[in-house]
Amino acid sequence: MIGGIVITGLILIGLTAGVTKLVKSSRPTLSKENIPPRLGILDHAPIEPLFDKLNNAFEDDYIQQVKQRFLQENPKRSEDEFEWRLFELKRYFLLSNILKTTPMFSQEVDEVWHTMILFTQKYQSFSERFLGQMLHHTPNTNPKPAPQERAFFDWTFSQLFQITKYSWKSWGSFFNHPMDIQILREFKESPYETLKEKYFRVNEDNKELIEYLIAMMKKQLNEAEKMYYVDKKGKFTRLKTYGEMTSLSMVMIFFSYYYFDEYWKYAKMYAFANPGHFTSGCTTAVFCGTASSDQSGDCSDGGSGHSSCSGSSCSSCGSGCSS
Repeated sequence: MIGGIVITGLILIGLTAGVTKLVKSSRPTLSKENIPPRLGILDHAPIEPLFDKLNNAFEDDYIQQVKQRFLQENPKRSEDEFEWRLFELKRYFLLSNILKTTPMFSQEVDEVWHTMILFTQKYQSFSERFLGQMLHHTPNTNPKPAPQERAFFDWTFSQLFQITKYSWKSWGSFFNHPMDIQILREFKESPYETLKEKYFRVNEDNKELIEYLIAMMKKQLNEAEKMYYVDKKGKFTRLKTYGEMTSLSMVMIFFSYYYFDEYWKYAKMYAFANPGHFTSGCTTAVFCGTASSDQSGDCSDGGSGHSSCSGSSCSSCGSGCSS
């Protein structure tokens, strides 16, 4: 009998080790060699002038100082993880050059941004070279979720970048929230100039890209309307791999426009399969802070509220759940 108990225990230990190995293997590999080249920018996005301007705004010695400071203050983090976080932060900076309002939805990415800001003069120099003025970090002091802001962030992100496993981990789940129906109606009916003035920060380096984004939104809305007349519930393909996810943005547009109140009931059938094993993102959409260039920004940490997550607890800034 004792022998049977021992054998059973060994079997359970083996199964536990196997499950642990399986879960670990499903998580994104944080090796800097796996970081997509050129920030994972999609081939059809006319972002080259802005991409070049961002690269030219960063000084190598500044990035090395930020890396050294970050790793000293976070000894459990690897150099590879820093590189992944910096990769996502650079993509966020590109968005902040385009959008008038750019909430920061990732605590992991936000921590690198905070480290950059500690080098005040170098950060100001970077901001002015890239944006023409100071890029402030205004902390979020309101713990109320902002799902429609997150939806617009997801849509814009998916038009420009590959969405990797680490993107899903650091930013939290994409396409969980419907787009604001009023925004969709405005993009469908309003002229380009009106939309540029209301939603975008137009300059010589990004004007072609902004026109591209507006055209993509109008195109998807027209396609959604045509699809609805043929099939009231639409017809989409479930993605099985990470990478380009513009097709999921089309899912978001369709169900936001025609089934806003039942959005997740339908959208979850097409959302990427089970990212929950490695995501740290909340099902709610609370952000750490906002990039802004037209108001004075406080560089200190902000926000004291908490929002609930499925199966885990959010950080105080509300960006994402703890890993």
